Amino acid sequence: MSNEEKILQLLEAQQEEFCKINSRLDGVESRLNGMDSRLEGIESRLDKLEESAEITRASVNSLLEWADHVSNAISFPLPKVE
Repeated sequence: MSNEEKILQLLEAQQEEFCKINSRLDGVESRLNGMDSRLEGIESRLDKLEESAEITRASVNSLLEWADHVSNAISFPLPKVE
């Protein structure tokens, strides 16, 4: 076997390995694309939750403030239980 034939044989073997690697990389890329789409959905849901939490927090604070004002304005005597 001449040197040229050995080099060609090595190049063919290398080409086969590159094909296997490319195939595996395609699979990884496909999985990453799937993860990206799932993360986008999660981020969207998280944004909605954050907005809802802000609204809820503001509402609760308003109710607490109102309850504080009302408790000072109205006194309701409770009968003593013996």
